[in-house]
Formats: sequence, C-alpha cells, structure tokens
Amino acid sequence: MWTMIGAAAAGYLLLLARSAWKQGEMRQFLRSLTIVVVLCGLVAGAVFVAMLLDSR
Repeated sequence: MWTMIGAAAAGYLLLLARSAWKQGEMRQFLRSLTIVVVLCGLVAGAVFVAMLLDSR
C-alpha cells in the first residue's frame, strides 16, 4: 500500500519537474520542493521531540 502511494507521489513529482523544465521554471520548482522538504522535516522533528518527551 505505502509502496503504491510513494510511487504515485514520485511519479507526480516527475511530471511536475518535466513540466517545470519545459517551461524554464526548474529553479522555482526546486526552490519550492526544498521548502516543502524542510517544512516536512520540521514537523517530523517536532513529532519526534514530542514522542521523546511523552515517553518519560
């Protein structure tokens, strides 16, 4: 199940990247993708810290 979701998300990102490349907007696409990855990392970090604090 998770493999299919991951494959669908990766395929969608590839289509978006291809579209950005054709329109000459690859730089903006990569910047936006970086922002999303950083925000997801911050949320994951906050959840991890909450789990650590809750387990004590």
